[in-house]
Amino acid sequence: MITLSATDVLDCEACWNAPVTAARQTPAGRDLLCEKCAEGDYPRRVDLFPPFGIYGLTPRKLLNDGRHGSGSPKLPPNPGPPLPNPPPAPSPPGTPPV
Repeated sequence: MITLSATDVLDCEACWNAPVTAARQTPAGRDLLCEKCAEGDYPRRVDLFPPFGIYGLTPRKLLNDGRHGSGSPKLPPNPGPPLPNPPPAPSPPGTPPV
């Protein structure tokens, strides 16, 4: 029987499906695994797919991506031609809009 703390995961860290029934001691701590994953010596998934490791993102890159700056919204570099003034007349009924 393993003693789990309030902050321990309840699902296996290798398959993420079965409940934790075994603990494997490692140099970095302990792995909480189900019986099948412990017998098969499967690695923890959090080691295979660490946070921000899949796409190579770092917390700094996420926070400073330039999309959430302060101040009012800015126009794009080339806003295109101005809108017509006065606006064009609406299309006659039964015809597609132009």
